[in-house]
Amino acid sequence: MKILKEVLIFIIFLSFSGIVNQSCQNTSRIDENTQLIEKLAQLNGVEFSTEQAEGKYKQVYQLMIEQPLDHNNPEGEKFTQKVYLSHLDVNKPVVLSINGYSANKNRISELAKLLDANQIYVEHRFFGDSKPDNYDWNYLNIEQASADYHHIVALLKTIYHGKWISTGISKGGQTTIFYRYYYPNDVSASVPYVAPLNFSAQDPRVNDFLKNVGTKECRDKIFAFQKIFLTNRDKLMPAFKKNAELKGYTFNLLGGIDLAYEYSILEYSFAFWQWQFVSCNEIPTRIDEPDKIMEHLNKVDCISFFSDESVNYFRPFFYQGLTEIGMYTYDTKPFGDLIKYAHNPSFKFTMPKGYENAPFNEKLMRSINKWLQNDSKNFVFIYGGNDPWYSTGVRLIKGKTNDLMMVKKGGSHRTRIKSFTLDEQKQILDSLNRWIKPD
Repeated sequence: MKILKEVLIFIIFLSFSGIVNQSCQNTSRIDENTQLIEKLAQLNGVEFSTEQAEGKYKQVYQLMIEQPLDHNNPEGEKFTQKVYLSHLDVNKPVVLSINGYSANKNRISELAKLLDANQIYVEHRFFGDSKPDNYDWNYLNIEQASADYHHIVALLKTIYHGKWISTGISKGGQTTIFYRYYYPNDVSASVPYVAPLNFSAQDPRVNDFLKNVGTKECRDKIFAFQKIFLTNRDKLMPAFKKNAELKGYTFNLLGGIDLAYEYSILEYSFAFWQWQFVSCNEIPTRIDEPDKIMEHLNKVDCISFFSDESVNYFRPFFYQGLTEIGMYTYDTKPFGDLIKYAHNPSFKFTMPKGYENAPFNEKLMRSINKWLQNDSKNFVFIYGGNDPWYSTGVRLIKGKTNDLMMVKKGGSHRTRIKSFTLDEQKQILDSLNRWIKPD
């Protein structure tokens, strides 16, 4: 009985200790939450609300941060920029995840997961909820956007003490590069994914790339399909119109359904290789099932791009593409007189009214390219080898910087760190961990 009594006392002691320990942990977490809220409340020009925490993150907040429309005139017009804060620990690394477009909800980046880091996820100016009342498009440029991120990082560095890493995908990847160009010491490392560095509003390198990407057999199948589409308008246009009606697409900004028909098939080869949502074996070779052809085009994602809804959403991207960050166009020569409407295709139809002829600033991209090749440091560039945007991607000069260039053979615009072999992933993470090692 004595032994049983001692065992019972021991069990009660352990249970009580567990309750006390759990209570201490809960108290500690409550204290930590309170401290973070108090620190956020002390930030000037910041309003915040609680979001649903996800995964390993203890707290998630949506911040609305006041920004000058013109950082050179901080007392002038303001707008608020949407930011999501996913919190782990103030002493852990922080990933600044830059969305080049709207941030409709919080998304945890691949990098934040891999590095066990806090994350700051930022919506781009002029998108989503981060729009100024005065749409002066002259202030949608990479210098002003970079100053937005600089202000956000300066604010939150008063709370977070770990090393910072910036990252972004596609246009967010471009913005990641541009931000480091203007503020090279704000973060310790950067990982831009699939980010082009275009030198003109119609960079010819894209079309040169499309003439050689993949296999000749696949390129021939793509071209044959495009010709089928252009030589059978009478049979396929009714299905194209029906598809547009079902999807709710209108093409008034482009100039009507006939232009949309041609632009969609000109876009086909670019979209095919960019996303690789389908394989070469899936390319239709017959026209006796028009609805299936439309289904294929929708899957490749080359029709919706020209709809009024899409153009209105992406207008800030198009504006930047045609003034600073560059774009591409279509080579119509191989199709000869099969092209009836899109004789001089361009994306000028996407521009805001009054800015249709805004000039492209080639010197800025050339300057950024020179800096990347000679003075940048601690970058990991991620590309897919078959992605048309890789044709205008960053090209490093061997031995000039310590930057790491990772190109996935046959990869698409969806290439990520997890797309590489385990040894290559280790190489990437070893470099990053070395660069963000605490002082």
